[in-house]
Amino acid sequence: MHLNYDDPIAWLDHRYTCDVQARNASIEKKFVSFFNPHESVLHITDVGAGTATNVCYYFDKLKHQQEWTLIERYDFLLQAARERLRKLAEQQGYLWDEQSDRVQLIDNNKRATIRFVNGDVEHLEELTDMEQTDVLVANAFYDLISFDQFDALIGKIARHNIAFLSTLNYYETSFYPFQEEDHQVMRWYHMHMKRPQPFGIAMGADCCEEMLDLLTQHHLMIEQESSQWHLKRSNTTMQHYILHFIEIALAELNLTFEEQDLFSQWLKTRKKQLHDRSLEIIVDHNDIFATE
Repeated sequence: MHLNYDDPIAWLDHRYTCDVQARNASIEKKFVSFFNPHESVLHITDVGAGTATNVCYYFDKLKHQQEWTLIERYDFLLQAARERLRKLAEQQGYLWDEQSDRVQLIDNNKRATIRFVNGDVEHLEELTDMEQTDVLVANAFYDLISFDQFDALIGKIARHNIAFLSTLNYYETSFYPFQEEDHQVMRWYHMHMKRPQPFGIAMGADCCEEMLDLLTQHHLMIEQESSQWHLKRSNTTMQHYILHFIEIALAELNLTFEEQDLFSQWLKTRKKQLHDRSLEIIVDHNDIFATE
């Protein structure tokens, strides 16, 4: 199988179906129900918006007129988001109105206006109107930022009384059939997630616990449930990605020769199982919805 691992757009496309299947129905229902009484336009800010996954997923599920602000640090992903939404409109028969700074999806009497903003979470107040925002959403994002960045973010949404929805927050990865070396390999993988970076140390696999602690400290009411990828034996594409990510991450660690050998043997076994279609991978996440 040939996959371009260096193409993040392809990765986001491949993972979309897994994310849809994993999103927790109970959290989604609470989110949608919370805003059912909302009678005006629903203003949604999406941080780390990628290729507009959340717009694609929620446009039909929300009854409201919607205004989305998609915040993404990589401009090429914003361009891909615009193209993805255009294709969605074409496939679903929505009316499509495109301007330089925004697009609109129109389905009968429902409309979503979507703005594309290049920037990062640290400058949120400069990138979106916090006074107008009703809910801040993100998908598979917070493991990539630091505790301090998240603390500052939650302080801002608490001050502005903004609801918070975060889906697919990474927790852990498991493999079947089980191997004794799994625990050690995943310990190294999670160490790599928390390596020092220019912005600090990402929350990584600790993100769920640290997010819940900070949300509690800011006195928000929290709902949380699990959201799980079950990559079955037939899902070789996603299994290739997972093993590749682990391989690249561990190559950047200063492992001893003995540790490198242990990992090499583990990876060889897992790749053979993938080839033989005898491997299953479980990736556990949490979905969180929090309000004042």
